[in-house]
Amino acid sequence: MKKINSAEIARQAGVSRSTVSRVVNSYSNVPSDTRDRVMKVINENEYYPLLCGQLLAGKRTGTIGFFWISDSPIANDIQSSSFFVHVTEAATEMGYLVLACILKNLSDKDNIEHVKKIYMQERIDGGIFIGIDNHEPLIDELVSKNKIAGVFDYHRPECAEPNRISVNFETSTGIKAIDYAVSMGHTKIAILDGNPERYSCLTRHEGFLAGLEKHNIPIRKEWIANADITEEHGYKAALDFLSNAQELPTCICCQNDSVAFGAYKALREKGISIPGQISIIGIDGHFRGQLMNPPLTTFEFNFKKFFRSLVTRTISAIEGKDGYDTTEFIDSVLVERGSVLDLRK
Repeated sequence: MKKINSAEIARQAGVSRSTVSRVVNSYSNVPSDTRDRVMKVINENEYYPLLCGQLLAGKRTGTIGFFWISDSPIANDIQSSSFFVHVTEAATEMGYLVLACILKNLSDKDNIEHVKKIYMQERIDGGIFIGIDNHEPLIDELVSKNKIAGVFDYHRPECAEPNRISVNFETSTGIKAIDYAVSMGHTKIAILDGNPERYSCLTRHEGFLAGLEKHNIPIRKEWIANADITEEHGYKAALDFLSNAQELPTCICCQNDSVAFGAYKALREKGISIPGQISIIGIDGHFRGQLMNPPLTTFEFNFKKFFRSLVTRTISAIEGKDGYDTTEFIDSVLVERGSVLDLRK
């Protein structure tokens, strides 16, 4: 079937093409009987105006970008895959499509230009970003050009622009992890830290140290290792400090659950039992945690809530609404399983 155009719609309705354009773009200066006549022809012919024409008329695309920065295979991790689903569901419920783009890094000039091109060509009304550093120049540049960016795990309190939107983990999780370990009788506590360029990693690092200080537990540098945020790095970091430590801790607090999974592997290789000899505490609430042997005790976050909040507030900015918070923090819930030994018994 031949695609009908606006000229043919105008001919059948007995109006000008400019009148059809005004009806399609919801202008108020069209008589109701004329609007009804044009809409009748549009509906009968299943006419959908081209997006380029609507953009020329100043309309939004109805699309948000989804930019994931990761050098790890996202499809292999069910937790990571769920992030995309949460974003898409939230956007769809608000009548928006999602244009997805996965990049290995934002240090490559071509990757930066690719993101900027998508924005500047107005393929999207705004974007959602995952996996960026807390001080990412690209976000600063986009915001300065009045583009809308919603960012996961990102907090710049010195920047209060309404088009810079973020959602974050609570900042107290590191302290809560130490508090829990101490409540279970542990005072020999190791830390598998994260990437200091990520906001949550920085706040968890500060929380771990503040928690040790709170309970008057000495900070032992040989029990603190940088494990980034992946299972592979967690494994290497745990293996390194286990091989070199003169004394073993009784508990390891991990930057996130993926790092904890790496620690499980390292401890198994060293013949160290969990939790008999060393307990492990994770953070995030990864689906795999409950399948580990023993199941991982963790501080769980509701990621659906994370991304619904971020998408909703980003679209509020796109649509020029008032009253939304540019930053939101989400609390965790302790999920006790079998990876922490109670030394009080």
